[in-house]
Amino acid sequence: EELGFTVDGGYAEYVKVDAKYLWSLKPLEGVYSGDRLFLAGSLVEPTSVAYTALIVRGGGIRPGESVVIVGGGPIGLAACAIMRRAGAAEVILSEPEAGRREMAKRLGATHTIDPLKEDFVERVLDITSGMGAKLYLEASGIPDRVVPQIEKCIWLGRQVNATLVVVARSPVPTPITCEVYQVRRAQIVGSQGHSGHGTFWNVISLMRSGMDLTPMISKEIKLEEVPEYLRRLQTDKSLCKVTVRP
Repeated sequence: EELGFTVDGGYAEYVKVDAKYLWSLKPLEGVYSGDRLFLAGSLVEPTSVAYTALIVRGGGIRPGESVVIVGGGPIGLAACAIMRRAGAAEVILSEPEAGRREMAKRLGATHTIDPLKEDFVERVLDITSGMGAKLYLEASGIPDRVVPQIEKCIWLGRQVNATLVVVARSPVPTPITCEVYQVRRAQIVGSQGHSGHGTFWNVISLMRSGMDLTPMISKEIKLEEVPEYLRRLQTDKSLCKVTVRP
C-alpha cells in the first residue's frame, strides 16, 4: 500500500500509520538545521520515486555509462542528482522549461536539451559520441510522444542492453516497436511511486553524504493553499517543487 496512491490521506493534516513506515531525519541533523531540515525531509519521498525507478526497477548503471532523463519535474531533477552520484559520465536532461534546465545543471546534469528547439535524438547521440545511453527515464508524462524518440536513440546508438524506465503516468496508449528491444537487447520496465525495500533510508543516507536537493523547492505553501497550487502546477512550469508546510 502507498499513502496517496492506494490509501487516502496524502494531504491530510494528520495521518496514522504503522511505526515501521516512519523514517527518522535525525541522521540529517548534522547537515541541515531548523527549517532546512524540514525542507530536506519533504524531498525524501519524491527522491525515493526517482531512486526506485532508476536503481530498483531500472537496475542502475556502471560508473562511466550515460543516462537520459526526459522531464524536469521533481522526479527528473532528483534523478539527475542520483545518477551523477552513481557515477554516470553523462547525465542528460530533456526539458522545455529553461528554469528547470538550469536547476538540473545545478543538481547534477552534465547536459540539457530543449526538445522544442533541438533534435532530441541527434543531441543524445552527439553527446554520447554515437553510443546512446544505458538508462533512459521517461518522467515527462507524455510517453506516447517521448518513447518513440527514445527508441530511435536505442536503435541508432551502439549501446546494447539499454533500459527504458517509465515512471510518469499517462492514460494515453503508447506505441512500442518490439524490434528495437529484440535487436538491441533492450528492455522497458514500469515504476510507480516509491514502493521498494529500503529506498527511504538510502535516500536519507545520500542526503547525509552531501546530496542537497533543497534548491529545487520553488515555493512553500500552507495546507489550505493546496487546491490552488494543484491547479497552478498544471500550467506554471516555472514551479519545480512545492512544499506544503503543516
